Amino acid sequence: MLQPQRQTVSSWNCCLPTADETTLSLSCPLEEHAPWLAGRVLDVLRQVARARSDPSRERYVVGRRRGAPLVLGEPLLWNGLEIVAEASEPLGSGLGEATLRLPPWSELAQRVPEPELWVLADHLAEELRAGCGVVSDGRSVGFPKPDWRPSPARRLQSRHLGVLVPRAWLADLRPGSTVYRELPRSGLLVVLE
Repeated sequence: MLQPQRQTVSSWNCCLPTADETTLSLSCPLEEHAPWLAGRVLDVLRQVARARSDPSRERYVVGRRRGAPLVLGEPLLWNGLEIVAEASEPLGSGLGEATLRLPPWSELAQRVPEPELWVLADHLAEELRAGCGVVSDGRSVGFPKPDWRPSPARRLQSRHLGVLVPRAWLADLRPGSTVYRELPRSGLLVVLE
């Protein structure tokens, strides 16, 4: 389990130039009869990051009155920070999206040691069998299609601060892109701009 700690910006080896919010978003396959994506995300956040519900803010949900919600946003507290775990399960797409809406990097770096963010990302990616993901300033990963041209990796890279991609996608990134960190549980590689 990750333990809440007070850290300073100096505990980070990178700078994420986010102004309003920092988002970590994963694209993952939706399996028929599997537990809801939102529930799986919340389980990981509670077990790995020890996040807890924030009763001072309201959950938002959009749905069809049956089955998994199309979008569910759950307000949480993590290391004293207000965050939102958001899950989207569009009907018939086969892909879901899990997004952590975190404070801007300057605030995030004051409360969360960098390794904790990547450990949490790795656990989420493993649990959700994420195919790829992004680090961004408020944007989510969307629903990348394997037939995108240029490749999904290059398109995601052009729109976000960083990407989380499988090793096979590295050749499709812009020339000069280098791996910042490997997430060992999920096998995804973090490439930051």
